[in-house]
Amino acid sequence: MQPCRGMPARRLGPATAVLVIAAAFLVGAGSAEVAVRTRAAIERVRHEREVGAAGQLVQLQLTSADGEVLARPRLIAPAGKAAELVLHDPANPDTVRVSLRIEAARQLSGEIALRYTLSVPDRAISTRGEVSLTPGVEHELALGDGTVVASFLAVPVPSAAFDAYLELEAARRGPGKTT
Repeated sequence: MQPCRGMPARRLGPATAVLVIAAAFLVGAGSAEVAVRTRAAIERVRHEREVGAAGQLVQLQLTSADGEVLARPRLIAPAGKAAELVLHDPANPDTVRVSLRIEAARQLSGEIALRYTLSVPDRAISTRGEVSLTPGVEHELALGDGTVVASFLAVPVPSAAFDAYLELEAARRGPGKTT
C-alpha cells in the first residue's frame, strides 16, 4: 500500500494517543449508557402496561331491598395499599352517607382478594369482611338484616377488562355526559 502523498505520515505522541483512546472510550461509554437507559425505559413501560400494575378498580353498589340504588362509589385501590372513600350527603356535607376502606390484591389464580370495611350510618350498617372476586364479575352480599345488598365488582388496572368497563360506563351515561 502506498502512503498518501498529500499528507506526510506523522506519529502520534503518547499524550495524543492517550487523548484519542480516552475520546474513543468516552464515546463508547456514552453509547453504552444510552443503551442501558433505553432498556430501562422500555422495561418501565412494559411494567406499567402489565395487567394490574396500577392496582384494582373496585366498584361498590349499595341497593335497598326495594331496588333503589343508595350509592355507587368507585375507586382504584393501588397494589399493596389500602384505599379509603367517604361519601357525604350533598344537602348536608357534615353527614356521612357511606364510608369504605378496601385493600385489594391480585392472586396467582387471577382472582382479586378484597378486604373491606364498610359503614352506612343512616342504615345502621357497619361491617367488615373479605371476599374473593373474579375480575369483571359482580359479587352480591346481603348486609345488616338483609335490607341492603352490596354488590362488589373489581377489575385490574390496566387491563382489557378495565377498558371494557370504561366503554360500558360511557355507553351507560350516553353521549356528551361526563358524570
